[in-house]
Amino acid sequence: MTDELLSKVEARLANCYAGPECDWRRFYEPRRQMLNFATRYHLVYPALAYYLALAQGEGDRARIRARLDTMYRGLLDARCWNYWHVELEEETWPLKERNLTYAGRLATFIGLYVDAFGEPPAPHIVLDGRQTTYGELSHALWRQMQASPNCGVSCYHHQSMVMCNAHMLINNLLHDRLYGTDYAAANAAWLDIVEQHLVRDAEEGPIFFYGTQPDSFLPMARSRAVGADFWALFLMSAVLPDRVAEWFDQAQRNMVHVAEGTYVEVAAWEREEEFSSNELATAWAFCLAGELGQSTLFGRLGRYLEAGARDGFEVDPFLSGLYLLGRRLRPGAFQRLIRGEERDSWRAAYPVKPGRES
Repeated sequence: MTDELLSKVEARLANCYAGPECDWRRFYEPRRQMLNFATRYHLVYPALAYYLALAQGEGDRARIRARLDTMYRGLLDARCWNYWHVELEEETWPLKERNLTYAGRLATFIGLYVDAFGEPPAPHIVLDGRQTTYGELSHALWRQMQASPNCGVSCYHHQSMVMCNAHMLINNLLHDRLYGTDYAAANAAWLDIVEQHLVRDAEEGPIFFYGTQPDSFLPMARSRAVGADFWALFLMSAVLPDRVAEWFDQAQRNMVHVAEGTYVEVAAWEREEEFSSNELATAWAFCLAGELGQSTLFGRLGRYLEAGARDGFEVDPFLSGLYLLGRRLRPGAFQRLIRGEERDSWRAAYPVKPGRES
């Protein structure tokens, strides 16, 4: 059954990305692109499954690269960044300042592409009448961390968010490894802000305040969401897995166990505002359980997601991409992907056999 489900998921994703341009008809249409069902997430997060497959020596490299090229072109489409002007009424260039929700994820995508193929998908990032490079973008984001009163980079309204700055942490590690910079030295300051100010002292509900007040290290009191927790925790597992494991144990208080498996229950407002959903939060928890080696929980979360994997999720291709990522993970694989160690680890565990890509 698992092989059959994976085949269905892989085929569904391939239909979205197999052409020279994304087949936007197959993408969920979010109500607002500034929120968390946004089109950019349907590209960046399924790409993680492809990057992991490349690191594990699985699949046709040329075919996967072609799909990633299509996804990159999709990320530069106005539908992925125009919310900066239209919904937020910002006048600056979308990659000039702040806007980490887009800029940080674009940087992560390109950094992993460079890691996989030795070069970026294009020499320059050409967007909204201007251009930059991966190196310039990474440097600009790092400089913003250095100048920020909360040691992070803000997204909207000068607020810094835990799940978005997790990409900042990841990209600093990637860029240092690829280009010999020392950006990740700044990661500790943001993590201190998270520990000291954004972890909630509560025995129920979300673990984090997911956002700061504008230009401050103090939390925005209403920025609490179970869906944000599991999203942030999975991404941060690449940087500090032991601490994330502790937080994940606490976050499981927001899981519901039923005969069909286990799922994460988010608040009604998260569903209504497209901030998250039970399926989306469960998919992030599924990936995290795989990354942390919690096999029993991984199996139960996976069972809850099986119907969507078989028939398609409402929020696709985003959730199908997360399901595929979860199925590819084994303990520590995401951390090793970011640190450049997964290919060697995979080869040691699964020696190359005739017919398998070398």
